[in-house]
Amino acid sequence: MNGLDRALVAAAVAISPPAHRATRREQWAADVRDAAELDLSSTALAFGALTTALFHRRADHRTTWGETMSATPRSVRTAPHVVGTVPVLIVFAVLSALGSVCGLALLQRYNGVPGAMAVFLADALAASVLPGAVVAGALLLVSGVGLRRRVIGAVAVLAVATVWFGITTGLVNLPVHHPLQVGLVAAALLGVWLVTCRRPRWTWSLLLLPVVAALLVAPLGDALAGSGLPYSALAVVYGLQQLVPFLVVIPGGIVAARLSTDHHSAFVEHDEALVDKSA
Repeated sequence: MNGLDRALVAAAVAISPPAHRATRREQWAADVRDAAELDLSSTALAFGALTTALFHRRADHRTTWGETMSATPRSVRTAPHVVGTVPVLIVFAVLSALGSVCGLALLQRYNGVPGAMAVFLADALAASVLPGAVVAGALLLVSGVGLRRRVIGAVAVLAVATVWFGITTGLVNLPVHHPLQVGLVAAALLGVWLVTCRRPRWTWSLLLLPVVAALLVAPLGDALAGSGLPYSALAVVYGLQQLVPFLVVIPGGIVAARLSTDHHSAFVEHDEALVDKSA
């Protein structure tokens, strides 16, 4: 159990009902420590413990997660990560990007105001690096993949997010049409996810989805440029237009997971849960 796992389990125990802390501490520490024997991610289980403690704070009885882990390892193997942490992180990344679109619209009222550039850079970070960091964290929680591979994938996601930050701020300019730049960055993000999760090579064809989406929505901004709409409204359209290819990445990942022969899906919930929701 590494330092992060210990910290997560300690936090989960601390926010658990007092009467159940001792039992949960023993169970969760043992489950996280023995995760490797079940081909599970110890960090994912530690996050699962924290999620359980947060959503079952008023539980009348303790979770049966520890009993499930120790008594039925075969069933656990078929459901390596079912606490929903990864989907929640992906949703958070999308919300961060959507929030940046709203921020970009508000910034239109303060063009030329001293200090506006700093706010713009912060908004660009919320649209690129912050979602990238969240997705990188989600990738670290994927089960059935070696830690080294997950770390390399997370670093690659951060690199893609940094490139996107450079594009949004004008610091980076790829030698292609701007809508295609957006599609390529989104495709690179999906590609890192597919490779890290060991999806079959045929799923690489899904990389065309964000590229096609970027090219399809590109004419919308051009059509509205001379429509007389307020700059704030145009900024929203522009932001959503750039967000579409990244949103397409999500169903692309889901399709790759469901149609893949690899059952260790990071997007799809399994039938049997590690956490007793009735707790």
